[in-house]
Amino acid sequence: MQAFKNRLSQYAVVDDDIWALMDDITTKSVTYRAGEDIVRVGDIAETLFIVNKGWAVRHRTLEDGRRQIVNFMLPGDIFDLQALACLEADHTVTSVTDVSILVIDTRDFVQILRSSGDISSSFWWAAVQEESILREQIVRLGRRSAKERIGHLLLELQRRMNGAMGTNHSQMPLPLTRVDLADALGLTPVHVSRTMSAMRHAGLIEESRGVILIDDRERLARLCHFNTDYLHLRRLDFSKFTMPAAESQNRSKTNGSRPHSS
Repeated sequence: MQAFKNRLSQYAVVDDDIWALMDDITTKSVTYRAGEDIVRVGDIAETLFIVNKGWAVRHRTLEDGRRQIVNFMLPGDIFDLQALACLEADHTVTSVTDVSILVIDTRDFVQILRSSGDISSSFWWAAVQEESILREQIVRLGRRSAKERIGHLLLELQRRMNGAMGTNHSQMPLPLTRVDLADALGLTPVHVSRTMSAMRHAGLIEESRGVILIDDRERLARLCHFNTDYLHLRRLDFSKFTMPAAESQNRSKTNGSRPHSS
C-alpha cells in the first residue's frame, strides 16, 4: 500500500498505529489486463479498490460508442467510495495497462474510519481533491486551447504521480494512446498528435516509449495557466479545530447539567 500511504500522507500526519490497522485489513489482490473493465455502469458497489500498480480510466460511454474520460486512476488512488452507500455505479472504470488492485471490504474500511479522526479527514480531503479535479476538467474542456488542455493535463498527472510515488521527477510513464488523450480532452486523435508534435518542437516535452519528459515545467505551467492550488496538496491543520482545554471543560459541565423542571 505504499503509493496509497504516500497519497494520504500528503493530506495529514497519520500515526504508525493507524497504518498498522490499515496493514491488518483483509485485502484481496486482483490483476486486470489492459482493456478490462474493473467497474461497469449498473454494478452494485460493494467493495473498495486501491490501485497498487498501473493506470485505469473512469469514463462514460454514449450509446453510439463515443467515450468521455472524466478522470485517471493512478497508483495510490482509492475508488469507488459510493460502495459505502451500496449505490449503482454510474460510470465505468477500465484498465489502461495491466492493473494490480487491492480489494477491500467496505465494513473493514468503515471500521478504520471510525478508529481515527485523522485518517477520516484524510479521505475527506482526498474526496475534496477529486471533486476539484473534476471541476478543473470542466474548465479544461470548456475554455482552454488544445495546447493548454494537453499541457495542463500532463502537469496534473505528473504532480499526482510524484505524490503517489514520493518523488519529484520531470519524467513519468504515460501509457495513454492519442485516442485516450482525445477522449479525455474533447479533441480528435489527429489534433492531439499534431499539438503534441508542436510541443516537442517547441522544447516543452519529449516522448520515448511510453515515457514523457516535461523539459521546462515552469514554462509549460505559464503557457497553460497551471496552478497546483486546485489539487489541495496542503496538509490539514487540525490544531485550529482543537478546542482549548478550559472551553472544553466548561462545555462538558454545561452539557452535563440538566435544567430543573418547574
